[in-house]
Amino acid sequence: MNRAKILIVEDEREVAKSLELRLKKLGFSVVGREDTGETAIKKADELRPDIVLMDIELGGKMDGVQAADYIRKNYRIPVIYLTALCDTKTLGRVGTTAPYGYILKPFKDDELRTVIEIALEIKANKK
Repeated sequence: MNRAKILIVEDEREVAKSLELRLKKLGFSVVGREDTGETAIKKADELRPDIVLMDIELGGKMDGVQAADYIRKNYRIPVIYLTALCDTKTLGRVGTTAPYGYILKPFKDDELRTVIEIALEIKANKK
């Protein structure tokens, strides 16, 4: 199984915990769970995960789009959005961050695994 390292950025504790269990069941390694954009940036720098799963609405001063943009530009770590938001304004903001995927909540495990695997393949082909 693929042991890609994943950082979860989700401000709802139970959602983050459930997501971590699902990812581990799918064979991925969860290296951390953060609940703000600011801490996500620090952990991305420290842990250098293969992928960041990013919620858009976060606690703190920085939302997920801002954090994802910073992580992509400074650390070149792929970000996949995992969110309930799909309005035109949000999609426009997200598009400027060059995400490797966008998953709408609620989602199925197969959808999650597929988007992560495709993102990892794209990342591998960019090297």
